[in-house]
Amino acid sequence: MGLVRQEDIPPDSQLREFLGRIGWTAARTHDIRPDIDAWNERNYIVTDAILEFMSSCGGLEFEYPRNPVVGGSYTCYVSASPATRRIPRSLAATYERRIGQTICPIGQAAGGDLFLVMAADGTTYGCRDRFLARIAADGYHALQAISLRRPMTAVA
Repeated sequence: MGLVRQEDIPPDSQLREFLGRIGWTAARTHDIRPDIDAWNERNYIVTDAILEFMSSCGGLEFEYPRNPVVGGSYTCYVSASPATRRIPRSLAATYERRIGQTICPIGQAAGGDLFLVMAADGTTYGCRDRFLARIAADGYHALQAISLRRPMTAVA
């Protein structure tokens, strides 16, 4: 359900246009060995959906607007290694229990105040402390949703 492969993104879609603006191409590959090492050090279970997304999108970074009342912008950065080191594994385990799936940290947004995690099926969430919310069914659409400031769906 959540796994969207690079070749599945339609060439004329708004998603592909957005991804192109932030540096993604269908031929893009990223060395995820540091991410895999960080996940393994903390006993995360890495699935094909996570490997596919990170191999394609790892290292991407983009700015997106903050709340208009506050002004300015935030940065979203797809890099599992620093996010994995910042999220206590015990806290990640509570997120896993809440969604009923294993997760892996994949990046950060909102100036580092929001961690991005991907579930085994590719569904992508934002989290911080007790806050956990679903962003999108896959990482590609999650990045686009973040850039557009789309509302997230809180997880009880």
